[in-house]
Amino acid sequence: GSDLTEVFICTSPLRKYEHCILEKYKWVEKHLGPEFVERIILTRDKTIVSADLLFDDKDTIRGAELNPSWEHILFTCCHNKHIQLKPPCRRLLSWADDWRAIVESKRRK
Repeated sequence: GSDLTEVFICTSPLRKYEHCILEKYKWVEKHLGPEFVERIILTRDKTIVSADLLFDDKDTIRGAELNPSWEHILFTCCHNKHIQLKPPCRRLLSWADDWRAIVESKRRK
């Protein structure tokens, strides 16, 4: 039972913008540091990524894998705050919210 939490940044590139990917890498380096640049997973299909939790502001994440390994935690933002989640679905209001409790709840299972 390791208490280590590995964090990766899973992001989808926009179809139309050639600079999008570079900008994402620059943003991560500036705000999170160069060590997180090596933790970027760039994919159009997040369902095929193996993880315990996925924090995402998109309310529905679909892809090739119908039953992804991760639990989707809806990250609140302007375009999804009106959405009513049905249990057991969970949401995180912001990074000031208790994301640690969500991580801990996964660890106990």
